[in-house]
Amino acid sequence: MTTTTNQALALVFFGTTADAGLKVYDWIEAQMAARYPQMMVRRAFTSQMVIRRLKERGVTVPNLPELFSDFKQQGVTQVAVLPFLIVPGQEYGKITAALAAEPGLKTVCAAPLLTTDQDIEAVICALEPEIPVGIPTVIGCHGNEQHDQFNHEIRQFAAVIEARHPQVMVATIEGDNPGTAPLARAREMAQRSGAVHFIPLMLVAGDHVMNDIMGDEEDSWKAQVGAATSTCSGPAGLNDQILALYCRHLDTAMQADFGGI
Repeated sequence: MTTTTNQALALVFFGTTADAGLKVYDWIEAQMAARYPQMMVRRAFTSQMVIRRLKERGVTVPNLPELFSDFKQQGVTQVAVLPFLIVPGQEYGKITAALAAEPGLKTVCAAPLLTTDQDIEAVICALEPEIPVGIPTVIGCHGNEQHDQFNHEIRQFAAVIEARHPQVMVATIEGDNPGTAPLARAREMAQRSGAVHFIPLMLVAGDHVMNDIMGDEEDSWKAQVGAATSTCSGPAGLNDQILALYCRHLDTAMQADFGGI
């Protein structure tokens, strides 16, 4: 790889308004800048609602078409896009649409985290150190309640990890399959163990983790399980092995389309 000034890396996130979540994005961006020093590294969000709310707070983050425009003004001709998404769902569709509508740049796009069977194995290996022995563990995913087909990879992941670790169950914030039905099993197991552990398979610990999973309201996952002790791992964006898998996807895409940026 040679050092150039016309290549850029677009880190694309759904977006968050939580300060803790924004700090995770800062950390990821620093890691990517260190790993790919020959590239201009910038971030973009896919959620216009998040972009608008941050702008009201004086924080400006572009969407992907706006970032492409900024890149071209700075003389960039090649852009590698790294979507920090868990599955190839709705947000991934926004990204591929933005790529298809951009004729002025040579672009390449990496795959989301859970795309292949090999990805499932790699993610399980990344999460296994977080699974406590003898304690029911709920892996929390976002899910999609409007388009069930986008839950496919989550269900595949659930089938493999639950078969391998009987105390583990995968649940989703949105959608009915798997949805929150696995929490009933977690509650039953927690009555014996006195504890439950949550692992968010989400990039940042935003509203879903702080409120839907670990909140004090009666409908939170923590409350529904009702264990005497409830603990929670950090978000996936701070897991070194998870970040390494994202980078592996990016390297594969760049090698195929850019000959290694």
